[in-house]
Order: sequence, then C-alpha cells, then structure tokens
Amino acid sequence: MAHTEKKLLQLRDLIDRHTHDEGLNATPIANLIAVRASEEQCRTPAVYEPMLILAAQGRKNVYLEGERFEYGAGQFLALFTPMAFECELVGVTVEQPLLAIGIRLDRHRLANLLLKMESTTQGDNRAEADNSSGVFSAPVSDKLLDAAVRLMQTLDDATEARVLGESIIDEIYYRILSDEQGGALKLLLRQHGQIQQISKAVELLHDNLDKAVPVEELASTVNMSVSGFHKKFKEVMHLSPLQYIKLIRLNRARTYILEGHSVSDAGYRVGYNSPAQFSREYKRQFGVAPSST
Repeated sequence: MAHTEKKLLQLRDLIDRHTHDEGLNATPIANLIAVRASEEQCRTPAVYEPMLILAAQGRKNVYLEGERFEYGAGQFLALFTPMAFECELVGVTVEQPLLAIGIRLDRHRLANLLLKMESTTQGDNRAEADNSSGVFSAPVSDKLLDAAVRLMQTLDDATEARVLGESIIDEIYYRILSDEQGGALKLLLRQHGQIQQISKAVELLHDNLDKAVPVEELASTVNMSVSGFHKKFKEVMHLSPLQYIKLIRLNRARTYILEGHSVSDAGYRVGYNSPAQFSREYKRQFGVAPSST
C-alpha cells in the first residue's frame, strides 16, 4: 500500500508539472496526453476516443445508460471504441485538480500483443468476461503504475521521450492484458471481428455527421443483419445506433459553436436541416439553447 501511494504521488507530481493548461495537454509522445481539470462539472455529454485513462488525483464519473464507471486516483478506464458518455467531475478544486494521463488505444496493436502473449502460454488460460462492453474500469496494479510513472518521466528528456515512449506504452498494454482485471479487454480483442465491424460503423458515422446514414445502410456496410447489428452495437456502445448518432452530432455541434461557428452553421454541419429541430434537441441534451452556449 505504501509503495502504491508513493508511486501515485510521484505520478501526480509529474502530471502536475507537464499540464500547463486546463483540459487536455499534448505531449512529445504522440499517443500520450496529460489531463488537468480544476472545476467541478455536473453530468455533461461528451464523446471519448479509444483510450486508456489513468488518474493520479481527483475523481471523475462517466455514465452510460444509467451505468456508472468511476475513475479516480489509482484507477483506470479503458475505452475500446469512441464512446458517448455523460461525464461528472466531483470534488476538484484549483488546489486539488483532477490529474490524469490518457493513452490512445490502438486495438490492432493490442490484438497483436495478445496473440504474442497467448503463443507463449500452454493451454487455454483465457479469462472469462460476461459481456462485450466497449468500456470497463479497474484498479491500477503496482506494475502498471510503475510503467505510467516511467512513461511520464521520459517527458523530462526529449530524446528519452522519442526513443523510449512508445516501448513503455507497449509495456502498459501488456500490464493491462496481464492483470486479472484485463479479462473484459481480452474478450473484446478475441471478438475482434465483430468489434471491428462495430468500430467500422462508428467511424463511418463520425466521417458523415452531415449526412443521414440509415441504420440499414450501416448494417449492410459491415455485412450484418439489421437485428444483429442493433444487438451487437448496444452491447459494445451501451446505446442504440440512433441514440449514439444523435449524441455525437450534438456534441460535435457544441464544439463547432464553441469554436465560433454560428448556431445555424453548426446545426447544418452535423446534418440538421431544420434549425428549430436542432435547437429543440440541443436544449434537451445540454439544458440550454445553442445560442446560449
């Protein structure tokens, strides 16, 4: 316990040193970001890219269809595909902000690593998992925490970050897959074909937010029946396809408005041809009219 607390403090100090701005901070390692959040936040819709998020201080709750996933100091959250959440920040202040790191998750890289791991073991030691959800959270093991600290330490030296950064990310992938809590992720990787189909559909939606893409077309694109697509999509994403489409469109529109686009342009860019419908659904989602964002 003392070792874990010491490592968490070390990770916290490293993140604090390398987060100069509120929110997401890029680092010299392309697949690593550092996060600082200093203000409490009520449940707010957001879309996360595939990522492993490890917190060193503070706590954040994410909600999917009434199910809560928590990540705080000493926990990680793993997302296998872009997920639409409601997020809540509790108990953070300027003096005690949420401090975390995010490692972009490459499912092909993870799947190849799992194949290497299983090729060196005898018998079938596959961990059981009871669903194929695209998200799970778990406590951080000492070995995973140690790797996270060493990854952040490379940021103090540009050469070390360039030479060692990605290899330590591979180690972090390995630690998660090796941990007893990694069974859910292993199941996802073994179901790579089906998960890849859903991921392809999700990518198609993100690339065509300004167009109406019927669910039937999505199912056909990934060679699934409409009923089979609905079932697997809900298992992985915790939302129906139509719920997910609406959430990512409204979240993207909110981003456009915050970037300075007009309300009508933001709505049009995400496929709303009716300003009244866009305003109505936006207010229902975010609690304020788009003009008040």
